[in-house]
Amino acid sequence: MSESWTELDKIDVIRERMGIGYEEARTALNLAQGDLLKALDDLERVRNGLGPDWHFEECGKGILDSLKSTVSRINHSTISLKRHDNTIISLSAPLGLALAYTIWRKPSLRLLTLVGAVGAALNHFELEVASKAEYPYDGEAGEF
Repeated sequence: MSESWTELDKIDVIRERMGIGYEEARTALNLAQGDLLKALDDLERVRNGLGPDWHFEECGKGILDSLKSTVSRINHSTISLKRHDNTIISLSAPLGLALAYTIWRKPSLRLLTLVGAVGAALNHFELEVASKAEYPYDGEAGEF
């Protein structure tokens, strides 16, 4: 094995020898800390039931389910400005984030916003983020 092989070359060898996809080959190579022979040996052990039980096909589903859950949680959250338990203003979280992003993009409003935030903190205003207890996302069905 030449030291001049790139990670992509090693991944291509693993994919061809083991008949697996790019992501699985890249993960195996990363777990083997870049050692091609160790990655091939580990994958062969898994295939023969002698190594750890890797379920590559489940990796993407977990990430996607987590992302869907996070988006759903954000969509069902509110951001409220309060003072002494009195709500001054309440916005949905996506609208509040969009507003904050728009204000931050305008240099002339940044300083005004920072001064306002410091003034609000000194006058005991609180920013509260609340989330509903139930979400319409059903992880089993994969639908919102």
